[in-house]
Amino acid sequence: MSNNFIIIRKLLNLDFIFHFLRTFMARINNGIMGGFSGKVGTVVGYNRMGQACMRSLPKKTTKAPSEGQLINRKAMKSAMAWLKPIKDYVRVGFQNYSAKQHGFGSAVSYNKQKALREDKTLDPSLAMISWGELPAPEGVAVSNPVPGILEFTWPPVKGSKDRALILTYSDETNIIGDLCGARRNEGKHVLDCKNLIGKEADIYMAFVSEERDKCSNSVYLGRMMVE
Repeated sequence: MSNNFIIIRKLLNLDFIFHFLRTFMARINNGIMGGFSGKVGTVVGYNRMGQACMRSLPKKTTKAPSEGQLINRKAMKSAMAWLKPIKDYVRVGFQNYSAKQHGFGSAVSYNKQKALREDKTLDPSLAMISWGELPAPEGVAVSNPVPGILEFTWPPVKGSKDRALILTYSDETNIIGDLCGARRNEGKHVLDCKNLIGKEADIYMAFVSEERDKCSNSVYLGRMMVE
């Protein structure tokens, strides 16, 4: 029996076809010389920051995790839980932190290392929502002049069109902010926080360039009751 005949018989065998599809569920990108996405045997192809990458499938294990692994998992869980509700902010704020990660992943990496207490819970006073080379906000004052309104003021910088990025974070379901606030040269931004009346909130501020491609480090402005 010729090899071609055997191949034809296999191709007509539905069980073989389904097994093939389950085993080689991948898509070739950019032709035969390009990368692929999906699973091929024990290898997974994926795209990361525009680069074609491969990794092996994780091996199943019955071994109990070590103490170090458990601590790392708790740290990762704490950082991600706090950052996930504000992912739109940190995607912008941390866009230039690493060439190997997008903004959210970079924010997780930074805050996991820098903003956790000894028990691996997140300390809002140490957290950052933005990182970059622009000058950070200085001399910022926050007031609550009328019910539900927060007023941010800072020394205006003549000619600077950087935009304020402001965040008030009470808990995972009570967050108010502005990704494109007043310009640095205006020296004042007003934020409507009526939905936070009666709640305490941690407050952060940074600046983002007019083109949205550069950011400053964020500053923690404290925790205050919104009245």
